[in-house]
This record gives sequence, structure tokens and C-alpha cells, in this order.
Amino acid sequence: MKVKNFPVSLVIPILNEAESLPKLLQAIEAQTHHPEEIIFVDAGSTDGGVDLIKAWWDGVRWNKAQCNVLISPGSMPGAGRNVGVRAASNNWIAFIDGGINPDSEWLEQLCQGALDSKSEAVFGLCHFSAEEPFCKAICALSYGLGSMHPVIPASLFHRKVFDKVGGFPSDLRAGEDLIWMSAFHGIYGQRMVCHRAIVHYTHFPVRWKQALLKWYLSESQCVLAGVRARQHVIYLIGLPAIYGMAFMGGGYGACLLMLYILFRGFVDPIRRSKDRPWWGPQPIAALIAVPLATALDLAKWLGITHGVGISFLKKWRCFVNR
Repeated sequence: MKVKNFPVSLVIPILNEAESLPKLLQAIEAQTHHPEEIIFVDAGSTDGGVDLIKAWWDGVRWNKAQCNVLISPGSMPGAGRNVGVRAASNNWIAFIDGGINPDSEWLEQLCQGALDSKSEAVFGLCHFSAEEPFCKAICALSYGLGSMHPVIPASLFHRKVFDKVGGFPSDLRAGEDLIWMSAFHGIYGQRMVCHRAIVHYTHFPVRWKQALLKWYLSESQCVLAGVRARQHVIYLIGLPAIYGMAFMGGGYGACLLMLYILFRGFVDPIRRSKDRPWWGPQPIAALIAVPLATALDLAKWLGITHGVGISFLKKWRCFVNR
């Protein structure tokens, strides 16, 4: 299979991705269907990533193709994608992110899927995996080790989609993709998924502090984005209730806490993961997952609380300033 006469602009928002960029650049070079235009939107990197991109393109440029790096200081991921979409010279636009590596036929499969389905949007699948025990625990607790999910930074869209749905929210660090997908589903209904267009994500936090901060900031931003509202209510009420019963409810409360810890740290990673067993030859990953799950939930609760507080203050200021 070889797709012909299907020009694509590939948009990649980045910020300090020098460590993961070499693999991504190699993967782009190895595509069986090359994008005619590559647009990196840099939010203000200070790690030399922009120079790395320029040096790579000087060495591999292919015929009739362009590679541009647009500097957009302080841009959030959604804003970076919007900049790339506006700058793209082709009607078909694919997205990928730093830290994500596509299979060699990824873009070709997306293009073929668009031709076969006559769809204006074709979603690719992201395969989530990790190698180190701590990263494996993070992966299993979030997406599930070996799981595959349709994601925006693996997908292909016609420009008409953005005319109908609009751009991505530009002021959010997280949750902007969920808001955009909600608007997409409201217009298009079900999404067309190409199960042969696969990218890989392994870029998980490697330390406790990084993981806890990521969970805290992500949930705070999701509250401000107005997504996962039902889940946030459950966490806000349920988590204090479980710990409160554990300390004041005697044996029954302690049993409830133990059941929660067992489910979140042991049962839930198994439920989410496709790999069996998800920890593979590293059983220490399963031991890490138990305390890590409760720590991440606490960070998530704090992030939700912070987001609710900011949201309340914004509404209060609007009320006062009427």
C-alpha cells in the first residue's frame, strides 16, 4: 500500500523536548508516507531542541517538503496546535506530540483510512507502555500498561473540521483536548478510528515529585476546563469520607480504607492494563503501585480542590464587578 497525492501538514507543539526529540525525528523520517510540511510550534524551549530540529532537517530534507519552527512563547498545547493549524498550507493536518513515537506506516494508514472512509477526521491509536518499574506503575495506574486509546496527537483532520468545531482552548495546560473532543462529538457523533495507525507513548514521570505535581496540575486544569465534573465530585466527597471513616469508624472504617487501597493499587492497574501480568519480570512495579496510587489520588484531590477554589474566586469577582 502506498498513498499518493495526499499532502499532509504535520503539526507538533513542543516545549523543552530535546531528550525525546531524536526518536520522534527518526520516526518522522522513517514514515512510508512523508508529510509535505512539518510545523513545530515551540512554546519557548531553552534546552536546544529548536537547533536540534533545524540540524536534523538540514540533513534529511526530502523533495518538495518544508519544515518550519514557529516560536510562540508561553503557548499551552491547545494554543500551539491552533498556531500550527493556521500556518498549515495543506487541507489535511495531522497532530503528534513530543514524547510520542509513530510506527513507520502511521501517517500512511491515516491517509488511507481517510480515503477509504471519506471521513473528515481519522483517529489513530496510542499504545501506552514503559520499561522502568516506577514508570510501569504510573502507566498501569493511568492508562493501563499495553492499552491502546484514540488520541488527538495521533490523528488526521481536514481543515473543515476546525471550521466546524473551532480551535482548541488556548489557556489550559490540560483538559483542552477533552473540551475539543466534546465539541467534536456534538457535531460529528462517533469518531472514525484507524486501528492500524499506531503511535507509542512511554514518556512517563520517573520520580515521585514529578508524578504528584503532574497529577495535581492536570486535575486543577481539568476543573477549570469544566471536564470530568462528576468524577471530581466523587473525589471531593469520597476521598475525605474514606479517610475520615478509617480514623473515626473503627474496624469497619479501617476495612473500607484497606479495600480502597487494594482496589486502586492492585485491582485497578490490572483492570486497565492489556499486558498480563502488567509488571512483567519486574514485580517491584506492583509493590510501587500500591502506595503510589494513594499518593496520586491525594495529589488529584488537592488539584481538584485548588481548581474549585480558583473557579469560585473567578465567579465571585465577576459577581462583585457587575
